[in-house]
Amino acid sequence: MDGTPLQHWNLIGDTGESIATCFELLINAGSTEVWAQANGTSLTITSRLPGSAGNGISLGVNTNSTQFTATLATNWLSGGQDGIWLTDLTVVPRMNRAARDWSLSYFKALNSYGIDVTASFSMELGNGDPSTGAGIAQRYPDGAACTVSTPALQTNFGPESTAFWQQAYLDMAQIMLDAGITAYLQFGEVQWWYTAAHGGMPFYDAYTTSAFQAAYGQPMGVIPSQNADPASYPNECVFLPGLIGEFTQAIMTFVRQSAPSTKFEVLYPPDVNNTPLNKLINYPTSYWTPANLACLKTENFTYTGDRNLDLARQSIQLPRQLGFPPSQSSHLVGIGDYTTPWLKEWSLAVAAGMESVVLFALDQFASSGYSLPLNVRIVRARFMGR
Repeated sequence: MDGTPLQHWNLIGDTGESIATCFELLINAGSTEVWAQANGTSLTITSRLPGSAGNGISLGVNTNSTQFTATLATNWLSGGQDGIWLTDLTVVPRMNRAARDWSLSYFKALNSYGIDVTASFSMELGNGDPSTGAGIAQRYPDGAACTVSTPALQTNFGPESTAFWQQAYLDMAQIMLDAGITAYLQFGEVQWWYTAAHGGMPFYDAYTTSAFQAAYGQPMGVIPSQNADPASYPNECVFLPGLIGEFTQAIMTFVRQSAPSTKFEVLYPPDVNNTPLNKLINYPTSYWTPANLACLKTENFTYTGDRNLDLARQSIQLPRQLGFPPSQSSHLVGIGDYTTPWLKEWSLAVAAGMESVVLFALDQFASSGYSLPLNVRIVRARFMGR
């Protein structure tokens, strides 16, 4: 037990059974790593750690006697197997008690400081069920489920996924209302995954392919990558963003039936969508409009990391180009180390007169040692000619 000795003096009245029981009581009274159960002269020791984490705990035994002996069945614990943990797609509320209580407390704290709150969900679902029966995964042409590095399952826009996320958004809206704040929810990167794998893009779940077949009377074409020419897939480039728009509209309608004052915004990343195909399939122009959304927020971690302020400026300007006034525009800046131009990007967004400029995230800001208030030193360059 990780070098922890347990001892018992063999008294005159002891038997094999009593000694086994004694060690059961000793282990269960003081050990947090294992537990024990005596059965006659046998003592079974079991890891408290679930799955394979409990394997490899070493054991040793010594009676200091040739008259009374003890034998180990094995020198270490083994046999633990990791289970498959899957998100319950039907439980109400969708979030567990710990997440609900933490969110409620956090929202109340922010409100006490006069800080506005937006709660966000993306399409990524930790421990999401990748099976075809569950029906929630985005899928590649070979049928493989789309999983991302967070790690999580990238969910699709079919009815099973929609039903799950509708309730999740409603639950969060209710928590925000209980905290005494406006229910303000964000569609955080609610899009098709941005890159190809397993033979193509992740558009080929059963719902999407069957709905396309019904709409156009032919199978959906296999789009090999995000760099494919949209002109080769005209129907797909109309159909795919429509599913996103229908999905977000269904969520807004569902939530507002119970919480009619709820506001919604979209977080859109121009950097990962910077291909002709992705620009079309991941922005449903007829749904994501100033009339339907409280705000359009952009982000571009790649541009910031690449030190490309020209592209970051284009990202900041995108909401206005799509018809969103400054009062309905926002930009999220990814905080990096001092060599990245995130502070200048923040300054550009502030100068654009946007409704808000958001820094991502608090832990990066604090751990990097930055201080408030933010300040950009304004300098002037002049060329003195002869």
